Amino acid sequence: MDKETIIVVGAGAAGLMAARELSKAGQKVAIVEARDRIGGRIMPLNQEDFGYPAQGGAEWVHGEAPITKALIKEAGLTLIREGGEIWSIRNGEMSLHESFIQDNENLKNKLEELKEDISVLDFLEKNFTEESDNDFKNSILKVVEGYDAADPKLISTFTLRDEWLGKREMMELDNDHRIKEGYGALINFLEKECIKNGVKIHFNSYVDKIEAEGSFVSVYTSKGETFNVEKVVITVPLPIMKDIKLSKELKHKQEIVNNIGYGNAIKVLMKFKTRWWENATEKDLSKMAFIICNEEFLTWWTQYPQINTVLTGWMAGPVALKYKNYAGQEIFNLAVDTLTNIFKIKKEVILDDLVTYKVVNWPGDPFTKGAYSYTTVDTKDSYKELAKPYRDQVFFAGEALYSGEGTATVEGALGSGLETARKILKIS
Repeated sequence: MDKETIIVVGAGAAGLMAARELSKAGQKVAIVEARDRIGGRIMPLNQEDFGYPAQGGAEWVHGEAPITKALIKEAGLTLIREGGEIWSIRNGEMSLHESFIQDNENLKNKLEELKEDISVLDFLEKNFTEESDNDFKNSILKVVEGYDAADPKLISTFTLRDEWLGKREMMELDNDHRIKEGYGALINFLEKECIKNGVKIHFNSYVDKIEAEGSFVSVYTSKGETFNVEKVVITVPLPIMKDIKLSKELKHKQEIVNNIGYGNAIKVLMKFKTRWWENATEKDLSKMAFIICNEEFLTWWTQYPQINTVLTGWMAGPVALKYKNYAGQEIFNLAVDTLTNIFKIKKEVILDDLVTYKVVNWPGDPFTKGAYSYTTVDTKDSYKELAKPYRDQVFFAGEALYSGEGTATVEGALGSGLETARKILKIS
């Protein structure tokens, strides 16, 4: 038997947080990670390339996020409040907006009248039928596809109703923050804490089978390793959970995963010599934080209030899945075409100003197969059922499974890792 008594599968935010808490309490823990790095869907990029701690994955601290903010403080990192202006292209015109969602006086009433959950697309088509509603419906769909990375045909209106009516401020820029040093610095802090507490991380080791048929759990990896331990914490993304061969007692967990939505997103970061977009149109875009459009890269953002020469493009929802197998150069070309359409500027002008770029294709990543979770009409109690441990031996954690606010975010991942560690310590 290996000396470890607990194996954590995955060195993302949830796995590192669980391992940190368990090892701090004296448990013998090892992490098995398929990649050659920590972080999972947190992906720090080369600072020399972009001139700041750029992020290929998670970038914002959304809302209150008490667990994330406490960890940031513990790690001695710096929070920067989001700010700036939201612009959009609608009917060919560029205009300024106060929030991502357009106001509509009927939205609150229609949401409150809803008795049975339906998809957001069905909700909009049934309740907003006038031609004058088209811009409003488009703004909702862009939030669903962009912010939630979700399919409007599947995502639950009940869930979004709770967000939009109860926490409308989530759609406001000034309620979000970035970490000045980047999320990479935060996970590096967690990794150092784990190592300090004796946690060993096995990199480039993919877990392909887990058996829980006796007093021990057996974890088998792609390297031919076998860990026989008392407990396992599975923190991999939902699609990857379905790829692991599980003993028959655990198969129902994979069936539960099918009821939970999992969104897609492709991110492209471009560093330029200048902030050419500021004067590309007749508008003053010097304070632009976001610009939303009807292109396939539906959202672009700057690092405002920090001033640099980087634009980030975001393709999300069903359209991102369509491009999962495209080469990085093809996706980059599509992103450049989007910028030419938005700013009415020649492609050559953009390319001449370009310094470097990075395409991050999350649906095409074999270790994530997408971006983050969302609630569908069929999800119902699936989160709670999936989060239930099996015989106090096999535990599940991740951004989808946090019981508090902030699922589908780093806060959700950290919170779920913390909750799972506390469950184990309570029974140990």
